[in-house]
Amino acid sequence: MALDLIQARHEREIHASRRLFALDERLHAQLFARAQPRGAYPLLHKLRDYYADATLLLGELPRLLEELTRIAAQFPEPSQVHEFARFVEQAIADGDNLYATAD
Repeated sequence: MALDLIQARHEREIHASRRLFALDERLHAQLFARAQPRGAYPLLHKLRDYYADATLLLGELPRLLEELTRIAAQFPEPSQVHEFARFVEQAIADGDNLYATAD
């Protein structure tokens, strides 16, 4: 099971989108163990509930990218965080929102 982040222009298009990033439980737990204080990572905390859907709008994505960059420095091996950041960068470049869907 994973929290799927799907890149799409509109929510109605998420089922047709092939661009997604699967946030597994392990990475999710590692992110939120480090995303403290909560106020310093408000966009990342929109994804805190692993079993709930969430939306991150295009205008929020540059700040999410900045949060991911800061939190990556706290990981001894940040490769998965960098993959997540690249996914967010691509969504920004494509002008899309991100839709988190819980399986």
